[in-house]
Amino acid sequence: MSPGTRVRGTAVYLPEDRSATSAVERDIMVANPRLDIPEGLVERLTGVRYCHVAPAGWVASDLAAEAAMKLLAETGCDVDDIELIMFAAASADVLEPATAHIVAQRLGASCPVFDVKNACLSMLNAIEVGDALIGSGRYARILLTCGEIPSRLRRRDFDSLEDYVENAPAITMSDIGAAMLLEAGPVNQVLGHRFAAHSSAWDAAVTPMVDEDDGSLRVLSFRVRPMQLMRAMQTMKFTVIEQFLADHGLTMDDFALVCVSQTSVPHLRQVGDDLSIPPEKLIVTVDEYGSANAAGIPLQLVRAAETGQIRPGDLVALIGIGSGISTGIVVLRW
Repeated sequence: MSPGTRVRGTAVYLPEDRSATSAVERDIMVANPRLDIPEGLVERLTGVRYCHVAPAGWVASDLAAEAAMKLLAETGCDVDDIELIMFAAASADVLEPATAHIVAQRLGASCPVFDVKNACLSMLNAIEVGDALIGSGRYARILLTCGEIPSRLRRRDFDSLEDYVENAPAITMSDIGAAMLLEAGPVNQVLGHRFAAHSSAWDAAVTPMVDEDDGSLRVLSFRVRPMQLMRAMQTMKFTVIEQFLADHGLTMDDFALVCVSQTSVPHLRQVGDDLSIPPEKLIVTVDEYGSANAAGIPLQLVRAAETGQIRPGDLVALIGIGSGISTGIVVLRW
C-alpha cells in the first residue's frame, strides 16, 4: 500500500519593510511627470493598500530560507531529516544552477534539490510533484520552499495612462517567503490535484529577457496585456477545476476554506463569482499584503490557521491561476 502525504506544516516570512500603495504611486508619479495620474488610482483599481519589500541586497533564496528555517523550528524537524528540497516560485536568484541549491546551502542541507517554476502555480505544482514522489516511496520528507521578490521587477516608466492602468496589479506585488513540509504518513492529507494550461497566451503576462549588443541578457520589468489575458481566460474558463470537483462529488460548499491566487480584490471577487465560491469560504490577503505570486496561497493558509478559519480535519481547496496561462486545484485535508 502506498504511503499517504501528510502536510506537517506551513510557514511564511514577511519582510519588515511595508510600503503603502500610495507611496509607491507617488514614486511613479515623480518618474512619469507627463502622465496625469489621479492620486490613489492604483489602490482604487486593485484594492491593495500595502506590500512588503525585501531589504536591499536580498534575493529570492533569502526569503525562502527564512521561511524554511521558521517552519523547521515550528515543526521541530531537523534539516538533516529532509530528504528533498524544492524551490518553487516565479522568482529565482540565477538562471543556473537551481535556486534550490542556494536555499539548501543557507539551511546547511545536503539532500537532493531541484526547482519547480510555473508562475503563481509553482507551489501547487510542487505539492503535486511532492505527493507523487512520496506516494511512490522515493522520499519520506520533502521541504517545499518559495521566495518571491517581484519588487525588483516593478515597472516605473509607463507609455501612457492607459498603460499604467492596465499594469496596475503588477505595481502592487509583494516580496514574501514561504515553506511547506510534506512527509509520508498513514493518513493522506493531499486528496487530489489537477491542472490545465492554455499556452498560446504565454506572452499575455511576461517578464522578458532581451539580448544586449554586448551579448549579455537583460531582464525587463513584468508586463501585462490584460485584454489578451482576459480573452485567454474566457476561452480556457475553469473547466479543469469544475470537472475535478464533479469527478470527486464535491461542491464549494464542502470546503472550510478556498484559497485562490490573488492579484487584486476585484479579480478575487470575479473568480469567486465564476466558480460560485461562497464569500465566507475565501480569505482576502491581497489587500494588506499585496500580490504574492506563488507565495500567496501559503500565506492564505497561514492566515486562515491563525484566525481559526480552518481547523484540523477541514477540507481546503487551493486554486491556482498563473501566467502562461495555467489553472489548477489541489485539495487538502487540513
